[in-house]
Amino acid sequence: MYHKEWDHNVMMPGIFRDFAKEINAKIDERVAGRTREIAKKMKVKKKPINEIIEFTGLFKEEIEAL
Repeated sequence: MYHKEWDHNVMMPGIFRDFAKEINAKIDERVAGRTREIAKKMKVKKKPINEIIEFTGLFKEEIEAL
């Protein structure tokens, strides 16, 4: 018996799209955390704020808050 709600051909794109969004969000979170760690280390080493902005892509306010 065919039922659109349970047809795997119909379900697959939605499942993969949701899974990809979840994975991409986790990757973005890890990259952002690592970027902040790098900026914090650069700040401790007294690197110029313009250099930290250039290498990390963070905003001045974000770096000053670290």
